[in-house]
Amino acid sequence: MRNVEAAPRKRNPDSTYFLMDEAALRRRGNLKWSSYGEDVLPAFVAEMDYAVAPAIADALSRIATDQQYGYPTRNGSRTPASVAKLYAERMSRIFDWRPDPENVVVVSDLVQAIFTTVLAFSQEGDGAAIQEPCYPPFREAIVSTGRVFTPVETVDDGNRLSIDFDNLANTIGPQTRLLMLCNPHNPTGGVLDRQDLEKLAELALARDLLIISDEVHCEITFDQFRHIPIASLGEEIARRTITLGSAAKSFNTAGLKCAFVHFGTAELRDRYLKAFPRRVIVPGHAMGIDATIAAWESSHQWQHDVLSYLADMRGLLMQRLKKELPEIRVYAPEGTYMAWLDCSALGLPLPAYDFFLGEAHVVLSAGQTFVTGGEAFARLNFATSETILSEILERMTHAVRTRA
Repeated sequence: MRNVEAAPRKRNPDSTYFLMDEAALRRRGNLKWSSYGEDVLPAFVAEMDYAVAPAIADALSRIATDQQYGYPTRNGSRTPASVAKLYAERMSRIFDWRPDPENVVVVSDLVQAIFTTVLAFSQEGDGAAIQEPCYPPFREAIVSTGRVFTPVETVDDGNRLSIDFDNLANTIGPQTRLLMLCNPHNPTGGVLDRQDLEKLAELALARDLLIISDEVHCEITFDQFRHIPIASLGEEIARRTITLGSAAKSFNTAGLKCAFVHFGTAELRDRYLKAFPRRVIVPGHAMGIDATIAAWESSHQWQHDVLSYLADMRGLLMQRLKKELPEIRVYAPEGTYMAWLDCSALGLPLPAYDFFLGEAHVVLSAGQTFVTGGEAFARLNFATSETILSEILERMTHAVRTRA
């Protein structure tokens, strides 16, 4: 991840119609805003503190108004097959990648996709290599199913965080079957460029690895950074790539359950469906399918405005940390709405998560859940309002400056 300055930009106040105040957020009753006391500000779980796009709200309202609570229709335009076709069209339009909709399986969410692909394409004792720090369900999917978790180191060269390719090449052994990617990367916010993707592709081909690529944050990038699906690099690498995606992160609909698994070949798809027949794999919920359709067909302005605002919050975060907490080492995220904070230089008496929860009443994601020995690290979600983010940073700064 390159060391890029990020500055807030002037914006039209009318473009912030999606913002929700703290009282409204607490009334939601979701995990993020109800897991801790009312004196605690949450900046952990990966969802936005924003109202969904009007088109999504309207689609969900119609379901409630018409009491569409029975078995959903399995023909017409609101089916797993139709939304798979939309997914393929969107990937082609935005990323110039042309996945085959016949090779898309609609599932409920990304965690289900991670677990099922690990189970379908490896056996107990097989190795799965993945960059650390990593999204915790990756580790859980590997370890809890008897696979061998094979961590790949992240290196900091003073200008960016990146995959240690020498470590990756040395780590892969004869039992390694899977190369698992998260791009844009959670939790560091890095976006792999074409050169790095080509290195990964070459290694996968040379070592006969299957790639499982979580690209759920693909539409959330900043500045000059642009997502490149690894399966778009060429037919040879596409044939050994399984791509995981969803509209959930880009449009703030994680609770509605609709995600996608794209297989580079029909053979990979059939192998997956042999392990998990369609009657076993729960497809996207009717609400999730309708929300996804509304997001992709009718929510372009909302997405534009949200991405612009997120860029501002990213700039605010970087400026405030540089000015008020310069000891925290952090690179401006190239994608996602999470920042990976290295608090080592603060010399905190507790893990960063515990310190900021106890002393600042701010909940971050604990670094040790992303990487072994990561107690000095934390992930901060900046997808909130300027008012709330400013209060979070003020509390963190005050806690550090006044600690005994």
